[in-house]
Amino acid sequence: MTEDSKLLFDTRFFDSFFVSKFGALESARSARYGSAYSIILIHVVSFDNGENSPEKKRVEDFFRTVAPNIVDALRNYDVPGLLDDERLVVILPQTDYFGSLITVKKITRALEPFTSRGAPFASVLVTQATFLKDADSFEGLVKVARERMSAVQLSPWENMGLKNKLFWEVIAKVTEGGLDGLDFASFDVGQHANIHESFLKRINEVIINEIERTPKKRGILYFGTKNITDELPFKKSLTELKKRTETKIFIVGEGAQPDFDFKNATTIALSDDRLSVGSFMFFLSEDSAYAMITKEAWGGSLMCFHTSDPYVVEGLITKLQRDFHLQEQL
Repeated sequence: MTEDSKLLFDTRFFDSFFVSKFGALESARSARYGSAYSIILIHVVSFDNGENSPEKKRVEDFFRTVAPNIVDALRNYDVPGLLDDERLVVILPQTDYFGSLITVKKITRALEPFTSRGAPFASVLVTQATFLKDADSFEGLVKVARERMSAVQLSPWENMGLKNKLFWEVIAKVTEGGLDGLDFASFDVGQHANIHESFLKRINEVIINEIERTPKKRGILYFGTKNITDELPFKKSLTELKKRTETKIFIVGEGAQPDFDFKNATTIALSDDRLSVGSFMFFLSEDSAYAMITKEAWGGSLMCFHTSDPYVVEGLITKLQRDFHLQEQL
């Protein structure tokens, strides 16, 4: 900390001068040692569902109110501070992409009392960027994180209000049909549709092959199915996954057969009738994201939704973990 820098909001929050200098030093350190670090931007869009840009004084008061909550969600060596009049920034030393997503979750949860359950009902976007993966300078990371704010606002997770729904409410919404966008679409599979069920099996194989192709890439994969049995369509592909991978694989179903086990995956038995009328697959890695959701329809056909929108995929994983009280991990 220099003589020209100062703490803000009566807590461990630094001014823009300090965080920009610290970001430059962290970039140099990470480049020298070949390590990663990440940043998180917290941007106030509006208050009370307003459409106009919020006043500077009101944003400053909001930052002062939420600053202690944000600090409590961070590690003691993370560096939170003011980026500009509308945004806070948090610098996360020695933190890769997945590590930054975990911190995004913690910050989002810390802000919930002010963004969903009480005054001032602020609309807040939280985005991240990781050194070298996204840019090779602090200024570059800020630029990427700012651009992602626009991407989040255009995502179905925001503009369809999915982030405010429970897990099964999201599943019901996206399988209603009629959705078609740049990174997502609805479609039918089955006897009376143009797409055969073998397409779903092929998608599962492609995802597992991608995990095997890049075993050192961190990732997380969830399969949701009615029953965990020997008849699972992806069982053969998982069994043939010989390499030890950095991707955590989970199979969620209403129950596992006795002595039934995958060496490469963890089975999770849940008691929920809604698992019996469809399936889901969520995959998130350092490089890609994909979700496939199916629901039984008339005549043995399936109503399906798939997306490569990372905000939808990460959001679905988070809601699955929280709504079913699973261990939150990425």
